[in-house]
Amino acid sequence: MVEEIMFKSLRVLLFGVLWLSGLGCSITTPEIRGVVLDEETKQPVEGAWISATIAVKTKTVGGDVGQIISLDLPHTRTGKNGNFLIPKRKLKKMPFPIGFGTRPEDVIIVASTADDKNGSIRFEAERLQDFLRSNMLEVTISIVPLKWSEEEYFSHLQSLYNYCITGRFGFEVPPVEGGCDEWELDYAIAKHERYLEKYRDSVEKNINTVIFDQLAYLYEKKGDLKKAIEALKRSLDLIEGSGLSKFEVWQRNRKAIQSKIKGLQKKLEEVQK
Repeated sequence: MVEEIMFKSLRVLLFGVLWLSGLGCSITTPEIRGVVLDEETKQPVEGAWISATIAVKTKTVGGDVGQIISLDLPHTRTGKNGNFLIPKRKLKKMPFPIGFGTRPEDVIIVASTADDKNGSIRFEAERLQDFLRSNMLEVTISIVPLKWSEEEYFSHLQSLYNYCITGRFGFEVPPVEGGCDEWELDYAIAKHERYLEKYRDSVEKNINTVIFDQLAYLYEKKGDLKKAIEALKRSLDLIEGSGLSKFEVWQRNRKAIQSKIKGLQKKLEEVQK
C-alpha cells in the first residue's frame, strides 16, 4: 500500500516536472511585414529606423524576472516604398528548475526618422495572443512629429551614443556585430545636431559640454576630423565663457578637451600629407 502511494506520488511529481519544464519551451513570433507612412501626407517613408521588442516575464525562485528582447535584425529600416521585414523568431524560455513558466507581456514596434518623426504599434492582452498565433502579420505604422521634452530627447541621444560606442541598446544581448553602420552613424549625428539647434539656449545656459563631446566622437568615427575638432572647440568655448574654468574639476575637463583637440589636429595633419 505504501509502495503504491509512493509510486503514485512519484508519477505526479514527474508529471509536474515535465509540465513545468515544457510550458512551451519557446515563444515563436510571426514574420512581420510592415510599411511606414507619414501621417500628414499618407506617403511611404524611406529611411525610418525600425525597432521591435518583446517584453517577457519569467517566474523564478527568486521572484519574477523581466526581459526586453529585440525581435528585429540589426540595422532594420524602411526602403523606398516604406516597407520593412522582420523575420520569424523563436525565443527559448528559461528552463526548469530555474524558471517556472515564462509569459510574454507585450510586443512593440517603433519607427523613427532622423527628422524627428516617430510612430509605434503595440500588441498586448488579446491582441498579443492573436499576434503570437499568427504565422505572418502585416502592419502599418503612421509617424508624426515627436513631442519629446528636452530631457526625453537628451536621454534618446545617450542611447544612440551608447549604441555607436558599444553596439548595444539596453535590450541587445549580445551587442550588434560591428556596432552601428554608416547609415546609423549619420542618423546619430543628425539627431545630435538637431538637438543643438532646438535647445541651443539651454545647452549654453547649463554648460552642457556632453553633447559637443559626443558629437566630436561621432564625427571622428565617421572620419570627419575637422568637424570633430570644431565640436570640441565649441565645448571648450562653453567652459571658458562660463567662468567655470577656475574650478579644479572644470580645469581638468578643459585640459582633457585641449589634449583631445591636439591629438585630432595631429591626426588630421597626417591624413592631409
